[in-house]
Amino acid sequence: MAPHPDIRNPDMTHPSYLGWQIDWPVFVKVPFQDYKQGDHFDWVSKDVDPLRVAQLYSIGQIYHNKELEKQVKVGDRLEEMDGGQLETLVRALNVEVKARTNSTSEYTSKKCKQSKIDSKQRALLRSFLRNNRWVEEKFFEIRDSILD
Repeated sequence: MAPHPDIRNPDMTHPSYLGWQIDWPVFVKVPFQDYKQGDHFDWVSKDVDPLRVAQLYSIGQIYHNKELEKQVKVGDRLEEMDGGQLETLVRALNVEVKARTNSTSEYTSKKCKQSKIDSKQRALLRSFLRNNRWVEEKFFEIRDSILD
């Protein structure tokens, strides 16, 4: 059976048949209201109903685009980091974890895991951040100091 033609996605967009990813930034594909094509649609700060965002996504007016994320510098920006920068970020986050834990075993269970494979390290970081919301502010601070 041949793969679905949308499986390979050369323009770096999230395939619409997989649905809208609520935690990924979205961009305008088809202009509407005061938005131009390529604008970041920051629906969270504008207090747009998530159902409305899902509707806009399903009809193709907004979409996910990793390249635009890099250009506009939105999202977690982990795609912009190379292996050395990812390692620096993980080490710095683990210093924060160590400061908040009381024992070596607790630290070992709560720290951000490490990988030499960049894509896997990004996934490990995202999982760590999802499970440890308390460290988000420090993450953004460390990330920005590494990237800027």
